[in-house]
Amino acid sequence: MALFNKKPNKDDEFYTFKEDWEAIKEYIPKDKVVWEPFSNGDFEGVDYLKSICKELISNTGDFFENNEGEIVITNPPFSIKKDVIQRLKDLDKPFIMILPTLTLQTKYIHNILGDNIQVIIPTNKIFFYKWVNGEKKIYNRLSYYCCYVCYKMNLPKDYITISK
Repeated sequence: MALFNKKPNKDDEFYTFKEDWEAIKEYIPKDKVVWEPFSNGDFEGVDYLKSICKELISNTGDFFENNEGEIVITNPPFSIKKDVIQRLKDLDKPFIMILPTLTLQTKYIHNILGDNIQVIIPTNKIFFYKWVNGEKKIYNRLSYYCCYVCYKMNLPKDYITISK
């Protein structure tokens, strides 16, 4: 088992808009128990996933200590994405994760997942929000693109482009 950097950066708590999960709803299994381990305060995205999945488990404590659900659907803290990918591989847990597209060009993701990577690429940027002093602040001027990196999700193709 790998050693994990279990603490995300202090400013690495960003949330996913409902529309970004809605854009891939046809690829989210409706008959599985979904674990969203990084959903603290993400009401919009979590509420949407709850509405389409058999069951959604969220806010279960330390991701690196727990193992919930049948699949993981999440927007993890990017500062610990390598550790999250390794942990899910160690658990052999199917997943859909929003990650920067540059992650696909790293050696570590290919070393961890091998040829088992599937990708859903949106034609537009994925934006995020966070809560700052009780207000929803939208981050829509990102300098990078994100995609949905998938593992063992049995998608119809390994590379899917979607318009959102």
